[in-house]
Amino acid sequence: MQDRELVLGVSGGIAAYKAADLASKLVQAGCRVSTVLTPAATRFIAATTFEALTGRRVSTDLFDPVEHFQGEHIGLARRAELLVIAPATADIIAKLAHGHADDLLSTLALSVTCPRLVAPAMNN
Repeated sequence: MQDRELVLGVSGGIAAYKAADLASKLVQAGCRVSTVLTPAATRFIAATTFEALTGRRVSTDLFDPVEHFQGEHIGLARRAELLVIAPATADIIAKLAHGHADDLLSTLALSVTCPRLVAPAMNN
């Protein structure tokens, strides 16, 4: 995991707080972690938590290009070696399955060429 470039996508569910622990463990393992929060995820956990853990700015807005002038989903997709979506709510899984891209995380997930790891977490 040393020196790997990962993007951690966090969708909105109560399990979002567990993603902070995952981000911390990935950084401790030597990964460079960029975090993308869905609007719903920000209702469960603050971006500052991930910024403190990863040392990187958290991306939340599809229309706020920081890294790439064509959109953040392009810049993040170009450098990601792995996209991890944890927790993956039923909403984000449905978006991925149907190609629906209406936020930064779903657009990014459709843009990346790297492997995607999706960790479902929702009420049974």
